[in-house]
Amino acid sequence: MNSQSLFKQHFHYSAVSSSEAHGRVNLIGEHTDYNKGFVLPTLIEQKIEVSLSPRLDSKIVGISEEFGEKTVLSDSNIDGTWIDFVRGALYYMAKEGQLIRGLDIAVTSSIPTGSGLSSSAAFEIALLRALCQMVGLELSETRIAKIGQLIEHHFIGTFCGIMDQMSSSKSKFGQVLFLDCENLNTEIVPIFKDYTFIIIHSGSTRKLSEGLYNERKRETEIATKFLNVSSLRHAEISDLNIIKDPKILRRARHVITENARVQKAVQFLKNNNAQAFGNLMNESHISMDEDYEISSPELNQIVKTAQSHGALGARLTGAGFGGCTVVLSSNTRRNEIINEILEHCPKSYLVTNIGQNITPS
Repeated sequence: MNSQSLFKQHFHYSAVSSSEAHGRVNLIGEHTDYNKGFVLPTLIEQKIEVSLSPRLDSKIVGISEEFGEKTVLSDSNIDGTWIDFVRGALYYMAKEGQLIRGLDIAVTSSIPTGSGLSSSAAFEIALLRALCQMVGLELSETRIAKIGQLIEHHFIGTFCGIMDQMSSSKSKFGQVLFLDCENLNTEIVPIFKDYTFIIIHSGSTRKLSEGLYNERKRETEIATKFLNVSSLRHAEISDLNIIKDPKILRRARHVITENARVQKAVQFLKNNNAQAFGNLMNESHISMDEDYEISSPELNQIVKTAQSHGALGARLTGAGFGGCTVVLSSNTRRNEIINEILEHCPKSYLVTNIGQNITPS
């Protein structure tokens, strides 16, 4: 059921506006965005849809396929539910000069939550687009992304970078977004010919608000102070010898080397060098497992299984601690690799495939 149908079924009238935004998979460049570095995401077919209408009172009445019905006052306190995203959106719409008292809202999603595929950012982008449409407000996709990030920071409590919101708002299907998270410059790069990125869920999920994500961010901020740089994007490996805390050193080393991998990966994409790109993915996973310590036994098992059965590269994707892996395969080996992973990793399941000739349904 789409959000428009859910809205009409629940509220017994048609929504004033509707919008959608897709999830994303980050091919390489993990935990670099909040360090003002480089990332390389692309869209997946799974998406979130939002349909809504204004109310005359100050209630938010929401219905979600996944989380059920919720009714709150628009000025009530944050309560840790999905309605907090709506509270945040209304707050920042008011900052843009659009005071919206209350809402009826319906939400549907095909993005697995807690998977590292940017369901939160997709919800923020779809919600803000629908609100802008409802009130006739024109905002750039970059501005919408920035507001989405503010919602995440101040209403959800995850101090994320800008990658997820920029990816959901500015990426294109069948292409990759090369994003500089310091100046928000973007470049669209074609995806590989004759190769597929396979997205496999590990079967375990993570909740960012448990604090591990924010803890990693704090650790990199400590490294930044040690190195006396504005962000780790401006640090070099040779600088790290002044950091005496081994954990902080490992965190900084991951970010610095990951930024270098992303910049190399862009060139390999442009040259259609999938083998070299895959090698970078493998290096990235080792760095995330050993230096950043965000992998899990389930993620590692999928990566090792993929690598031992002909994958060019495999790595966890997203924040880590569970969620998804991304595997690079030739089109001819794709089905074999998928079957081997599903057989050897019993909790895993296929989310989607991404390639030049694969379009969203």
